[in-house]
Amino acid sequence: MHTLLLPPEILHASDDQILPEAQTHHLVTVLRAKQGEKLELTDGNGYKRTAEISQLAKRFAAIHFTSEAWLVPAPAVEIVLFQCIAKPARMDWLVEKAQELGVKRLVPIISEYVQIKPKDSSVERWQRIAEAAVTQCSSGYLMKIDPAVRWSDALHLFKEQPVLFADLREKKRTCSALVKQLEPPVKKIGILVGPEGDFSPEELSQIIDCGAFPVTLGSNILRVETAAIYSISAILDALA
Repeated sequence: MHTLLLPPEILHASDDQILPEAQTHHLVTVLRAKQGEKLELTDGNGYKRTAEISQLAKRFAAIHFTSEAWLVPAPAVEIVLFQCIAKPARMDWLVEKAQELGVKRLVPIISEYVQIKPKDSSVERWQRIAEAAVTQCSSGYLMKIDPAVRWSDALHLFKEQPVLFADLREKKRTCSALVKQLEPPVKKIGILVGPEGDFSPEELSQIIDCGAFPVTLGSNILRVETAAIYSISAILDALA
């Protein structure tokens, strides 16, 4: 069964609906769907609903709802990924996988050693990647991607929840060990991942001043996208 992401006003409508142009194009061109096929719908806010394709043409699609909307249970922990911006291909891959793993919010950060400055269209592209991933993994929750922020503007955000970050100087405390040390129940946790050039000495000092927790990701030096996915997975495993 194919999954479509729809605006809330369409998903919660009381009668049959004509799909927007983008979803119609996705059904016809990407999914090669057929009239009569069943669909799972989500609004990205936790609600799902089933429907079937009642009419389908090259540029027209209509659906008939076959259930009422229901609310999918939210993840037990809200993960916020503070990601210093990586090179485009790596960043795109990271956004996709973060959505698949259920990250709640991604905050792109321009730190001192970030090599690629985002364009105005970057956040829109990342959001489209997340939207495609939410349908691929059949999740009910779409990751929110903030506009890119500079380091100085990101510092106060680190204080809103416990934040962990990989530090090569840390040899013992792992992500899992840290999560288990925090005051239960952990409802929200942040992960801070540096750029390819890592954090500057001044930034490292500021991270500690904000109360963030250094952790080890092992003895190998990981690429930024690997470090992010490793950390997310370790937190999910620790809280399972």
